[in-house]
Amino acid sequence: MNILVTGGAGFIGSHVADRFLADGHKVTVVDLWESDEIKVHRDNANFTFVKADVTDDKTMDKCVSGKDSVIHMAAVLGTSETITTYDVEKTAFTNVVGTVKMLKHCKKHGVKRVLIPTTPDVPWINPYKITKQAVENFGRLFSKEFGLEVVALKLGNIYGARERWLDGPKEAPYNYQKIVPTILMEALKGNKFQIFGNGDQKSEYIYVDDVVQSFALALESKRDLSGEVIHVGRGQNNSVHEIIAAVEKAWGRKVEVEYVDMRPGETHIEIALAPTNLEKLLDYELQWGLQEGLVETIKYYEAMYRKHYV
Repeated sequence: MNILVTGGAGFIGSHVADRFLADGHKVTVVDLWESDEIKVHRDNANFTFVKADVTDDKTMDKCVSGKDSVIHMAAVLGTSETITTYDVEKTAFTNVVGTVKMLKHCKKHGVKRVLIPTTPDVPWINPYKITKQAVENFGRLFSKEFGLEVVALKLGNIYGARERWLDGPKEAPYNYQKIVPTILMEALKGNKFQIFGNGDQKSEYIYVDDVVQSFALALESKRDLSGEVIHVGRGQNNSVHEIIAAVEKAWGRKVEVEYVDMRPGETHIEIALAPTNLEKLLDYELQWGLQEGLVETIKYYEAMYRKHYV
């Protein structure tokens, strides 16, 4: 296959690009920056990198032309960050209008299948959550009314190597705070990990390799998945306190914490995926347990700490 991955220099996107290149496919990555994980593919004849904004019609039309499938990962990320740090209009334009433009290009060029990541159904009021819900609905619209096979993969809290931490690589277009890498990096730097609110809020934590496998199966499936929303998870949630305890067990060291106010755009609720349809639609059950995933993740961030801070 000839595959386009937008946002392919980021956390999940770079893992997805790795997977499809390893499987022998042609992969074009479009992103605003060329991360180290993407630079390693420069000499691969099956790999192309295009530095561009996904809202750039002329460039994206060329990038979509000739592609069999598109994995549209590009977005302005972050929950509270899309309120406190990034421009709300920019978030809405990139995430929603950029997606609609992408779907129009895909329809024009006869792309066979489009995969789009979305978020759990939670009543958070922040630009990221609002835009991702809109993206999911536009995917359904293009599937139903325009005959484009769009598949949404609803993701919980994904963790693993390459995820951003509190003060990650400055060249990245967007930096946002994610719980697992921030726990690790703050502990390595001798700082306390800040728990927003009371720490009882829950989410489902999925290791990145399981997410990549889900994307691969969704892209290669022979089923008609048009308009489907696939819940990538087990339906098992962990609180912030439980994640900290799991990190301590996998790492063998204590994590010091402090409690601060809840961030804007977030609430004390359980972020739960609906009962998973992953096995039904993709014949797949998640393979990575929390402890196994954390052990691999810890190795990566210890290496990143030595690279950036020692």
